[in-house]
Amino acid sequence: MADLIGENAAPGRAAAHLMYALYAVALFTALPMLAGVIIAYVGRGSAEPVYRSHLDWGITTFWVALVIGIIGFVLLFILIGYLVLGLLWLWTAYRIIRGWLRLLDNRGI
Repeated sequence: MADLIGENAAPGRAAAHLMYALYAVALFTALPMLAGVIIAYVGRGSAEPVYRSHLDWGITTFWVALVIGIIGFVLLFILIGYLVLGLLWLWTAYRIIRGWLRLLDNRGI
């Protein structure tokens, strides 16, 4: 039976996939990112090292995006915030794509 389950049952793998899926949706509406970081925090305690690295990557992505997003929002009043928020969107998309592709190859980040 263990052979049938294989690598898909590794602790933390499902949490990492769910986190990346929620982050991808969050590129268009921000709220799922909060759910994704909660899942990352809950799932990383029992995750194998490869998947823990992805969950840590997602947690870092969340906190940096939050801080830069707040700065970008404040800077909207002098119009440079649009550039900051646009670059933040690209950076977040890059981190989601890079992380998810490495997760699909079962490689750490």
